[in-house]
Amino acid sequence: MKNRLLATVLLLFANWVVAADANETAPGDFAFGVPIQGTGADALYRVVISPDVYQGATFPDLRDLRVFNSAGEIVPHAFRPLENVTARQPAPVYLPIFALRGPSGTQGDDLDIVVNMSNVKFSLRASSGKQAKDDAVLLGYLVDVSSSKGALSKLLLEWDRIPGGYLGAVNVEASNDLKHWKRIASNAPLVSLAQGGQELEQKSVDLRRVRSRYLRLTWPTGTNVVPLRSVLGQHANETTPRERTWKDVLAMPDADKHGDYLADFGGIFPVDRLQIRLPQDNAVAPTQIFSRNAPGDEWAREIRTVAYRLRQNGQEISSPEIIVTPRMRRYWLFRVDQQGGGIGNGAIQIRAGWIAREIVFAARGSAPFMLAYGNGKALPNALAMQTLVPGWGSETAPEIVLATTGAVETLAGVAAARQRIDMKKVALWVALLAGVAVLGFMAWRLSKQLPSGAAPDPATPLEQ
Repeated sequence: MKNRLLATVLLLFANWVVAADANETAPGDFAFGVPIQGTGADALYRVVISPDVYQGATFPDLRDLRVFNSAGEIVPHAFRPLENVTARQPAPVYLPIFALRGPSGTQGDDLDIVVNMSNVKFSLRASSGKQAKDDAVLLGYLVDVSSSKGALSKLLLEWDRIPGGYLGAVNVEASNDLKHWKRIASNAPLVSLAQGGQELEQKSVDLRRVRSRYLRLTWPTGTNVVPLRSVLGQHANETTPRERTWKDVLAMPDADKHGDYLADFGGIFPVDRLQIRLPQDNAVAPTQIFSRNAPGDEWAREIRTVAYRLRQNGQEISSPEIIVTPRMRRYWLFRVDQQGGGIGNGAIQIRAGWIAREIVFAARGSAPFMLAYGNGKALPNALAMQTLVPGWGSETAPEIVLATTGAVETLAGVAAARQRIDMKKVALWVALLAGVAVLGFMAWRLSKQLPSGAAPDPATPLEQ
């Protein structure tokens, strides 16, 4: 009876601890929050995680981030995959075109194209070795792309509506001297049809990033040449690196070990770039870089590099940016090799850079929304982007509207952000040890209740 009572008490204790530990369902359970601004009637929004959030978050994986609506309810969120570059589609540009005319049945290769350029004037003469039996007909077009910057990925053809529609194909050739041509598109379909109020159009030709001064458009034998009104060139997507956020800190000399310089970045930023500026001119220092999450953790080596600061002809030459694997770590160690005499007195100036992640959330409930962070007992609850956003990565995916965040508001304060003892594990260990103790006690009691006596003689025959 006593054993059953003890087991029941332990079980109730474990359940109470687990229930008390799961306290992360209201804004008041978090240290800080930032209001989300610019939301409206759309379903999905994204916000950039600001330096304040990185600085106040408790866990390196940002598991303690939550989005609340005005009623204090948690709404679904996901972390947008990090992209180091962004792509931009340039606007198409109009390209000068010149009609190529000649005797009927003449192929493009039969034309002798001569271009005369004088200042801003451009004249073209196309001739053929064939004897003209009738008036010259439209054979194709010469497109001047010499002033276009960058590679062309597509041509966009425009023509006036043709009665009955148009169905044909076009060939595209490229040249830099108007004498030697290379086929870059063959029998590319061109379509402009209308029927029953529905329209079907295909007026573009893919070029696979061509770089040439001239293009020649010709139509296969037996295909009607479509009179073009204009030709536009679509350049390939321009990719630019994502803008980085930078933070300046000082790496101070370690009083306990000569040559070591310690830096506290003040938060768990996803640093992937480092700039080192030594305290004195004309210093060259082989350096090892380490990082860790907490003061008591072991240092993990990141990279070995050579930092320098030289002055020549009145100009300073410093070591370039260092690329490091993105780490969500707060404390960094710069260990300078002392074989060359070190770097002199003073601290090392460190500039840390990172690409901020974005959090995407579903705007369930009413605004205003809040991004709360800093909870030492939080468990991961972010969804995958494929789960939160239907059709993620495809053209059918819904639009995700960019919102902004406001100034930091203190909720429960820094006490809520401290990582605490995992009471779930404590309760489980207590229950396990108590169970072992109960079993041991029961075995001991059972051994006491057994009758004492000498062991039976092996030679004594067993009774039948």
